[in-house]
Amino acid sequence: MEPSKKHFQASSSFFLVILLSFFNLQRLNLLSLATASPVVRGNDTDQQALLQYKAKITGDQLNIMESWNSSIHFCQWIGVTCGRKHQRVTKLKLRFLKLSGSLSPYIGNLSFLRELDLAANSFHNQIPQEIGGLRRLETLDLSNNSISGEIPSNLSACSKLIFVDMTNNQLTGEIPALLGLLSNLKVLGFFNNSLRGNIPPSLGNLSSLERLGLTYNALSGIIPESFGRLRNLSFFTIFGNAIS
Repeated sequence: MEPSKKHFQASSSFFLVILLSFFNLQRLNLLSLATASPVVRGNDTDQQALLQYKAKITGDQLNIMESWNSSIHFCQWIGVTCGRKHQRVTKLKLRFLKLSGSLSPYIGNLSFLRELDLAANSFHNQIPQEIGGLRRLETLDLSNNSISGEIPSNLSACSKLIFVDMTNNQLTGEIPALLGLLSNLKVLGFFNNSLRGNIPPSLGNLSSLERLGLTYNALSGIIPESFGRLRNLSFFTIFGNAIS
């Protein structure tokens, strides 16, 4: 056999050995991944957050929470909407369902949540500070419940908020001045609570605001001059307070 052919065959054999070694190594890597401990995925976090929320429900006249069980995927639970791509919870809508209980701080773990609508139920106790961590939140409707305590000032971190309604609750304390940072906010409703103190001038920075309801509280002082900058404001009610 000619030397060049011998050299070619030797090189081919060497290349084949290297190639087989590579594929064996890749196969071992895949096997090790398959047998490794499972990693907690984002949608597992969402499921646990929903179950923790369910645990705080003390009254369920319509048996809504019966659908919240492991026999079906949590994206199919009543009131839950998930995004198609990642199967993460984007909406939690449980309005007018005769639910009672307190709001679980685990709601703050629903990091993809865009809409939280718990209106017209009988929720009580305070608004969890953890809601301020929902950076994608656009709609927050807690109206017509029995929620007490103060409005969390860290709602100002939910910079995508467009709609906030806490009408007809038992909220106390002052309106947080930091809410003036919510530049995308269009609707802000605090009707019929027990809020006190002055109206924060910082609300005049809400350049997108269209509707502001502060009726029937215990607010005092004057309407801030900064409200003259609210060019998009078409609805504003303030009666039932001690505003001069």
